[in-house]
Amino acid sequence: MKKMRIVSGLLAMAMAAVSFGTTAFAADNVQVKVGTDTVKAGENFSVDVELASVPSTGLSSIDFAINYDKDAVKITDVKLGAVGDTGAKAAEGDLGDTLFNWYDNGKQIVIVWATGLTDSKYWVSKDGVFLTITGTASASAAAGSESKLTVAPADRAVYPGASEKASTYFSAVGADKTTNYEGSFTNGSVKIAGGETQPDDTNAVWGDADCNGTVDVNDVVLIARFCAEDGTAVISTDGKRNADVTTHSSKVDQEDCSQILKFIAKLIKAEDLAPKA
Repeated sequence: MKKMRIVSGLLAMAMAAVSFGTTAFAADNVQVKVGTDTVKAGENFSVDVELASVPSTGLSSIDFAINYDKDAVKITDVKLGAVGDTGAKAAEGDLGDTLFNWYDNGKQIVIVWATGLTDSKYWVSKDGVFLTITGTASASAAAGSESKLTVAPADRAVYPGASEKASTYFSAVGADKTTNYEGSFTNGSVKIAGGETQPDDTNAVWGDADCNGTVDVNDVVLIARFCAEDGTAVISTDGKRNADVTTHSSKVDQEDCSQILKFIAKLIKAEDLAPKA
């Protein structure tokens, strides 16, 4: 039954691969960004897969895979995210269950989101979380190791009966025109906690993210920009050590901003920023 659903979902993909109407190739790339999670060996992980630069006119067909190491991680589920909930499932009627499918062939997760509806209001048209992959890290995984999650074409024919191998597909199949988009990919991973080199706290000035010897609001602004992934906000290795006043593992986040602000406002003392003895 699962294979039949996959085949049904691929019928819409075939529409993008055969010649009918007018076919165009867009210059813009659809971005697929696979996240990273850090867990202990044997623990469960959760990784989001996001779409970005999705054309405002939308995508009616999305087809790609994510390679993984079955010896390092076990995949338990793949759930559709908010950007894939377009209303197409209900509008498809009896074919609604074929809209989104995934399967695990033992070395990659194959993803298919495809609708035969030509009304673009039912297409994927927003950036955001497209999928969430959950699973379990191997109990024997070494501390500090990393298992890559790499975007790739699905290991199968482009559509049932074809001799051509699949690629990654991002297409808008309208009533009289098909537009195909290239993809660009940011790969992710599952990291196993442990094995990290502990920072030397001897010369730490807790809260001093910019390493100028003082702790003030400039440090908070720098940390906030860094957490917002502002490419111009650079924090050195020592700065990350100083800035992480909550976990003291050099992993900087918004909670550090809040704690340092409390210190600046004299709500807590300097020793409250340092690791507990």
